[in-house]
Amino acid sequence: MPPTRGRSNGISRRNTLATTGAALAAATGLAGCLGGGSGGETEFSPIAEELTVWHAMGGTNGETLDQIGSDFEEEAGQAVNMEFQDSYENVLTNTLSAFDSGNVSDMLQVDSLFAQQVLDTDQVRPVEEVLPDDFDSGVFLDNVAEFFTVDGELASLPFNNSNAIMYINRDAFEEAGLDPDDPPQTLAEVRSASEQLVDQDVTQFGITWPNHVWFVETWYGFEGELMTDAENGHAGEPSEFRTPDAAYDMFEWWKGMAEDDLYTNPGIEAWGEATSLFTEQESAMLLTSTASVAGLIADSEGFEVGAAPYPSISDTRVGPVIGGASFYVPGGLPESRYEDIGQLLQYMSEPEVQTQWHKGSGYYPITQPSVDSLREEGWFEENPMYGVALDQLQSGDASDPATKRALLGPARNVQTVIQDKSVDILNADDMDAEIEALKTEVEDVLDGYYN
Repeated sequence: MPPTRGRSNGISRRNTLATTGAALAAATGLAGCLGGGSGGETEFSPIAEELTVWHAMGGTNGETLDQIGSDFEEEAGQAVNMEFQDSYENVLTNTLSAFDSGNVSDMLQVDSLFAQQVLDTDQVRPVEEVLPDDFDSGVFLDNVAEFFTVDGELASLPFNNSNAIMYINRDAFEEAGLDPDDPPQTLAEVRSASEQLVDQDVTQFGITWPNHVWFVETWYGFEGELMTDAENGHAGEPSEFRTPDAAYDMFEWWKGMAEDDLYTNPGIEAWGEATSLFTEQESAMLLTSTASVAGLIADSEGFEVGAAPYPSISDTRVGPVIGGASFYVPGGLPESRYEDIGQLLQYMSEPEVQTQWHKGSGYYPITQPSVDSLREEGWFEENPMYGVALDQLQSGDASDPATKRALLGPARNVQTVIQDKSVDILNADDMDAEIEALKTEVEDVLDGYYN
């Protein structure tokens, strides 16, 4: 059974997320009671009469989510307002500010990266207590449910979940004499393919990806390595940032790729810029989310795009860490409100809705009935790119702590340190010294939060 993750007492939080704005920093000082129906919990008021969902889905994903809300309205006769908040970080900032003001949204789409911070407010009610009594939470895929389960209860509703995969320009591969049906599987193979692509002037670079902590986490996970002690924060309060030999191997490869102009850095958290480098055929390989499948198919004009599993540091492939987000429900709302919220949560988990969401977005379906339905339909055979991330997820070892995304209270600050220091490592004369500096800075952040 996973340990309790709500840690509100004796933890210094107020100065840990200054990078996300003054409102967020103020809200992180909250010390309410765990939302679960107890008489002493903070009382909240809904921000509107209709159910309100704060989310971070833009573009076609947002349109698909809006349609799901409209379909629920028609079926249940309950009005729903899907409110786009522009980004996960804005959802987090607005959520914490709402907890402070007392006027809250009914459902909150929180990035898995920020899960521990939201749990640390003690202002959310486990969705398992909100879902209808006859709802079977066992329908969620094991690899997904593991992360979102707290003390044996589903803390938040998995919904738009993903893992990182590799996209390739199939035409560029063929032009360079590479087999697009046998894409690189390891970092060494990525380098070899990149050399062939660049040396033959097929593309300017071999590979790119946004400088985001998720990709580092994924490399650790595939290698079966924990990023922190305490099982990546799932078994207590972490204090150590781990730098195993595999991490040195990864950074040495990354640095060498940059120095030899086989990789180009689009910038920190530069998701759009990385995608543009790929769609404009400057890079033949792109590491990004499975949620990009639909968009890349639509935007890859003039060449055929393919999808492949994420390349690992070595031949070891324990499994990826989860990405994406889930929906949290505030505690302290009027009790009559939770029945309507529970109905919406249940609706969003139904096989037909999960199938609709998967096809419209590229996020993998996260319940077994929806996966079974898609397989029976022949969807993955006809659309193999949509199945790459799901196969990668289900081939991973859900019981290995290394495949669980890090659960850290100061996740945003840890993320910033890793991303900033990665740039320093790429530019360093002494790579080992910069890796040690990375370790020290992350551990200082952890110590400042938990002690």
